[in-house]
Amino acid sequence: MAGKKKLNKMRKREAKIGYAFISVWLVGLIFLFLRPLAMAFYYAFQEMSITAEGMTYKFIGLENFIYKFRDDIYFFDSTVWPGLSKFVIEVPICVIFSLFIAIVLNQKFKGRTFARALFFLPVIITSGIAIQVLRSYGLDTSMETENTYLFASNGVADILSNAGLPMGIVDVFTQISNRIFDIVWMSGIQIILYLSGLQGIPAAEYEAAQIEGATAWECFWKITWVRISPITLVVVVYSLIDSFTNVSNVMIKFIYEEYSLRGNLGGSSALGLSYCLVAFLIIIVVYAVTAKHVFYVNEA
Repeated sequence: MAGKKKLNKMRKREAKIGYAFISVWLVGLIFLFLRPLAMAFYYAFQEMSITAEGMTYKFIGLENFIYKFRDDIYFFDSTVWPGLSKFVIEVPICVIFSLFIAIVLNQKFKGRTFARALFFLPVIITSGIAIQVLRSYGLDTSMETENTYLFASNGVADILSNAGLPMGIVDVFTQISNRIFDIVWMSGIQIILYLSGLQGIPAAEYEAAQIEGATAWECFWKITWVRISPITLVVVVYSLIDSFTNVSNVMIKFIYEEYSLRGNLGGSSALGLSYCLVAFLIIIVVYAVTAKHVFYVNEA
């Protein structure tokens, strides 16, 4: 009985500590997020107009949503499909690159601490501002702003096309090579997550596998991948959220321009809510699919 009371006190103390940790987030949610969210819902169903008396709003129902998703014939071709194709290419490459770099940084070599700090440097720097400054001094400024890369590899497209590959494959490899700097820039957190997971794998498991004659390839798939699969789930979800909220995202730019340049507050609110809903659904689907391939090792 005394042990049960002690356990309950410990759980209450842990709960208080937990609430203390999330208190800052709760304050931000209540005072900085809920009010703008409620206003966005209100504006999404309104038509804004400027009169002599000031700003006036007229309820128009779903017209803001219908116009963009049914009547605007350029919306999907210029914004939606390019944005989705970017996610499909960028997120897997970011996850694979983060895992590869984490495995390299987990090895013992001279300058390992400096190398780890180098890959984590973009996280320390104010990423949104710094990346825009670096882009402004990029080597390739002949294209539009959203397609301007710091290191553009125009020769890759020529080599692959001359090799006889289809243009669809050439475009994919060109986008990947052009976005190498961006992928490195946005992979700092993922590398740290993978590195922590790799350092938590007991060395005895590798020693036992090597004694049994397992190759390095077999050790990776039978030990490393199994052990870090929960980390992979976190990395995939984090990479998706990071891509959806990135300031260089074509959808975020379009939503911002819809209000700032065209003055369409209702349309931009409708697009923002739709974008959040689609992003949430995609994250849920990817989470559900990825979670099926996660293995949790019972240490007991």
